[in-house]
Amino acid sequence: MVGTCILLGLIFMSVSVQATETSTTSIQELIQTMQQQIEELRAQIQALTIRIESLRKAKGEVKETVKEIKATLRMTRRLRREMSGEDVELLQAILATDSDVYPEALITGYFGPLTERAVMRFQKISGIEQVGVVGPKTLARINELLEEGAGESGKVPPGLLIAQGIRKKLGFEPQPLPGQELPPGVAKRFQPATTTPPATTTPSEEPDTTAPVISEVIATSTTGISTIITWLTDEETDSKVWYDTVTPLVVTDLTPVASSSDLVLEHEITLFDLTPDTSYYYLVSSADEAGNYEISIQETFDTLSEELTEEEQACIDSGGTVSTSLCCEATNDFPNLCLTGSCGCSPENSHEVEICDCGSEKCFDGEECVAL
Repeated sequence: MVGTCILLGLIFMSVSVQATETSTTSIQELIQTMQQQIEELRAQIQALTIRIESLRKAKGEVKETVKEIKATLRMTRRLRREMSGEDVELLQAILATDSDVYPEALITGYFGPLTERAVMRFQKISGIEQVGVVGPKTLARINELLEEGAGESGKVPPGLLIAQGIRKKLGFEPQPLPGQELPPGVAKRFQPATTTPPATTTPSEEPDTTAPVISEVIATSTTGISTIITWLTDEETDSKVWYDTVTPLVVTDLTPVASSSDLVLEHEITLFDLTPDTSYYYLVSSADEAGNYEISIQETFDTLSEELTEEEQACIDSGGTVSTSLCCEATNDFPNLCLTGSCGCSPENSHEVEICDCGSEKCFDGEECVAL
């Protein structure tokens, strides 16, 4: 009986030890599994933290970029006639802040003749060649204005171009163009003021700040190698013509130019040494005695072919000039201006023809200019 009890006790102890060992092994495996899961969770949390921080940084950069874009007005594209876009609208909005520069104040986004003339007026007060094209110099001046006047507002402030503080700070005053021959006494206007004031001062008239008005610009008497450029001004001014075979014509120190310092109302400049059968583009400029000047929009003319007919050569040799006219609307036809009605056609069928212009009180008889 005793032996049986001892045997049962040994069996019970063996089973208890095995159960304990099995239980301990399961707990250790469970702990290891949980530790692995914890490490995996930690790695995932760390990766998510890095990702969130990266997204926050990227979002902040996007906000700053958008803010900078919205807050900074700036023009970067060169603009000229017949172009369109939002930058043209911005240009027109800037020009419209001064009614003397852009009296029409049309914000259309299209660069037409009104915008071109407004650009030329802006270039005048900026001391830039008045070519009507928004090039590097004009872009730089506009962006200076926007930086100084608009700042980070993102809007063109009313009166941007007429704000005296901005104009004074940026030096928006008319300046002579490169190579411009100023009339007598005008050069003093652009010289630095002397540091020693005069001993006495006397009342003076209000200074002239009005630019002359240019009109009726035309190229006439064009031959294969020359032409005559004429125009009118509403006050006595000097005369200057820039010309070249490229368009748009941008005035530089190398641009061919012909000029006269005589102050007149009716202007006439002859261009020589031209290339036959070639298209030329030109600008005329006039400055009054006070230094106010205006520049026309770009015009064009075509030279004749190099070979002249016998009648054309005879016309030129006798003091006449070969030009063009409308047959039937004019009363005479080339080569004989001493005859009338030689076209023999109706006005609606008129066409452009060459004529020999001998000047007043003379006509061309087919061989030379003779008195009427």
